[in-house]
Amino acid sequence: MSASDKVSLIHPTAIIDPQARVAADVIVGPYSVIGAGVEIDVGCWIAPHVVIAGDTFIGRDNRIFSFASLGDVPQDKKYKGEPT
Repeated sequence: MSASDKVSLIHPTAIIDPQARVAADVIVGPYSVIGAGVEIDVGCWIAPHVVIAGDTFIGRDNRIFSFASLGDVPQDKKYKGEPT
């Protein structure tokens, strides 16, 4: 199988913003949410119930496990809106 033959597998309940960039050979699990500024490189596996938001880049061959939240506003009360 060549790189051009690889396809992403996205669960029907996953929500992916049309402006997000998801490379070939990416698996996105049920009820995961991928936001507009997100880029996911080849070979990544996104488990169910994951939220990836903001200007976030996930490099190749990464695994993001259930209930992870990446690139979103931190819950730290000292956070004042600065880039993280």
